[in-house]
Amino acid sequence: MKRVVSNLLYVLFFGFAVTLLIACFMLFFTTSNKAGSVYDDIEAIEISDDGKEETEYEKINTEVYNYSAENYRLVTVKTGYNALDTDVKRDLYDRIHGSVYRVTNEPDANGRYRTSRIRIPGVKLSEFDIREVVNAYISDNPEIFWMENIFGYAYVDDCTIVEFYSVISSDECEIYIDRFNQRVDEILSSVGSGRTEYQREKIIHDKLISNCTYKTGVTSSSDGWQYFSAYGAVVDGEAVCEGYSKAIQLLMTRVGIVCSTVRGEADGVAHMWNVVEMNGEWYHLDATWDDNDDNINYEYFNVTTEYICANHSISESITEISESRREEDANSLIRYNFFVPMCTSKDMNYYYAEGVVVQSFDERLTDTLSAKIRETALMGETYVPLRFGTDMTYNEYFTKLFNEAPYEFYYCIDCANDTLDDNHKIKTDGVSVLKNEAAGTLRVKLSYQYEDG
Repeated sequence: MKRVVSNLLYVLFFGFAVTLLIACFMLFFTTSNKAGSVYDDIEAIEISDDGKEETEYEKINTEVYNYSAENYRLVTVKTGYNALDTDVKRDLYDRIHGSVYRVTNEPDANGRYRTSRIRIPGVKLSEFDIREVVNAYISDNPEIFWMENIFGYAYVDDCTIVEFYSVISSDECEIYIDRFNQRVDEILSSVGSGRTEYQREKIIHDKLISNCTYKTGVTSSSDGWQYFSAYGAVVDGEAVCEGYSKAIQLLMTRVGIVCSTVRGEADGVAHMWNVVEMNGEWYHLDATWDDNDDNINYEYFNVTTEYICANHSISESITEISESRREEDANSLIRYNFFVPMCTSKDMNYYYAEGVVVQSFDERLTDTLSAKIRETALMGETYVPLRFGTDMTYNEYFTKLFNEAPYEFYYCIDCANDTLDDNHKIKTDGVSVLKNEAAGTLRVKLSYQYEDG
């Protein structure tokens, strides 16, 4: 594309636009502290009776949505199960699924809805071992949203008795599961068929963030179990980091993407996020921190371990916990992970997959950036992602794009508008930016002429 030399009027016009940009529309990317207590710090209580009971349980007949969307392959996550190191633990894991689908309709003396007890003959599992199995099951099965973060256990002769609890009755489970299934189906139907893994992931990421609000002021399950569950994120549209992460895991696996949760801290506070696998490479994904009120961010969309660890810390692996620390666990709960891969690839990072690389200012950049802006407008999208090179400083790149004649970005908007109809034309004076200087990236937010009415 041949550049037309700007005349004085052109320069003055864009000088005014730049002033307006700086005065009114400049936004700087900042990370927001959206971490908090994690619901799967699972408590334990000792069953006071001798293991015998006369409790009546009702089978939950409505099962949670457990099939893939469109023509995608359903992924089964078993990272928790695969980390269990004995047959006894794996047997308890397998039997939990049957137990949580058999729940009482009447609360016990402590106000809890029991699930059917599990008897493990010939072995006395420690409290740490039972908690490890429960954590593994919850980690692999985010759809079991009614399971409370507490279990009871007792030893009778050489047997271990374990029971779990539901936050709602059996009858209520039927209603809640039906609501959950309907909402999951609605979200998955928006993905459509024939999408790449990256496209599916981005649609799920954006859909969840658009329909879920981070619930502030929540520190424990007493503030509401829903906020810590996939149900809260998907159905109620309110959740904390754990609810976001479990919903992401559930939805990704149903569109054929391998996805697990990661436990750790962010800014020194308990936090949870995800890892996803695409094309044989792993990436960190933090949808909670990408939810920035009115804007969907992509600053934590498929990032490396090095990037995430700038302000996140990853809890240790279960294999790193010594026997002595396991014995102390009853008095001091230990947060750990069953599987956290090393993430080094940037191929599926938002700015690498979609961004325009700004290395040098020449005709090639003008053609590429103009085409990207035009494509964004035709698709009805809002953001143009940019990734700066290494020839200049971040501020030098920014200045050449927006603050210095010939005002490259505005010129490219002008070029794109020359090829767009009135329904897609972009307002030159309606541009705002979201800067991430630490990552060397920038997102430009467009607005359209038709939006003026």
